[in-house]
Amino acid sequence: MKKEVRKTKIERMIFCGIENLFKTQDELSFDQFAVTVLEGLMLLEREEYLKSTNEGKEDIGNGIYLRTFKSLRKNSLQIQVPRTRSGKFKPLILELINQQKEQINELAVLLYRKGLSSRDISDVMEEYFGESISRETINNLSESFHEIRTKWEERQLDAYYKAVYCDALYVNLKRGGSYSKEAVYVSYGVKDDNTRELLLLESNPTESSKTWDEYISKLKERGIEQIDLFVADGLKGFADAVKIHYPDSDVQRCVVHLQRNILNKVRPKDKAAFSIDLKQAFNNFDKDSTIKEAQNKLKKLVELWGSSYSHLTHLLDEEFILGYLTYIYYPVDIRRMIYTTNSIENLNRQIRKVTKTKVTFDKESNMLDLIFMVIKVCNLLLIIKSHQKFSIYF
Repeated sequence: MKKEVRKTKIERMIFCGIENLFKTQDELSFDQFAVTVLEGLMLLEREEYLKSTNEGKEDIGNGIYLRTFKSLRKNSLQIQVPRTRSGKFKPLILELINQQKEQINELAVLLYRKGLSSRDISDVMEEYFGESISRETINNLSESFHEIRTKWEERQLDAYYKAVYCDALYVNLKRGGSYSKEAVYVSYGVKDDNTRELLLLESNPTESSKTWDEYISKLKERGIEQIDLFVADGLKGFADAVKIHYPDSDVQRCVVHLQRNILNKVRPKDKAAFSIDLKQAFNNFDKDSTIKEAQNKLKKLVELWGSSYSHLTHLLDEEFILGYLTYIYYPVDIRRMIYTTNSIENLNRQIRKVTKTKVTFDKESNMLDLIFMVIKVCNLLLIIKSHQKFSIYF
């Protein structure tokens, strides 16, 4: 088989494997991802081997054979190992299969934390195996990561979600020759079966309600017809953006964010006593709690502390405060899960643990590829507290 034909066939096999993976699986597990990447690496490694053996004249490809190995979550998995007619080709990547479970995890995390650059991944492979892999090979692997995310972005989403949590974090990104922190928009939804699903991963220089408007519109274009509740921070204009596309949806603004902002304007000597009163003012977790009672609590807080801190008067503005009290309309058992964005902030905190080791990203796509693969492959959504109690109301 001619070199260019063989190369085209190899690339087609890799991308067809990725495409089939998304056609047959609802979620991308670590095992599935590992098999796809390992098989792709070995095909590319065989191509490198054949190039080095006198342009392939001394040896040629000869199909594949199956190799069974113990996976991280199942008893066994089969992987297709490419071979050559001479039998002399031994994939370097097979060394990985013999490593302990901890080493496999460590290698995966290192690849992601390195930011998927060809030089860094090559360095990692050399560190583990004592032999570097060419940048061309790594670039093909990075393109596979991008292909996986692109396939995800093209998938239709469910028609209904009980709740959608929205937030943004900031990551260093190179744009126009300079580096600065840019907003990464992240959103996940609680499905009808109370499981969680990543819905949105986008980037923009800043966070704004106008940009959220654009991204919420994308959710509708991807098939979401109904969302009962949006949970987000106190970004001005966010609720208006939601109502444009989902006029029947409720919006809960993060109470914890509001409390934090209020406390930032309180003198240190008053904070201990003030914190107790502030917490009590938003303690509406009894089954008999009502909006009216919540407003009365806030009124008492303002009467007690308003003479010292005039900024508290905005808590009496009904148009402003009702967006923070939406959770009272919901059953007691789920109020603590929806009155704050803590769950999606926990997700973002896990993302930062990975991105902080990669100080900056040269390309926007590399940054999004990394974050996406970390969320999906490392199952970060499983870290978030269960939403099974949602079945009580929704």
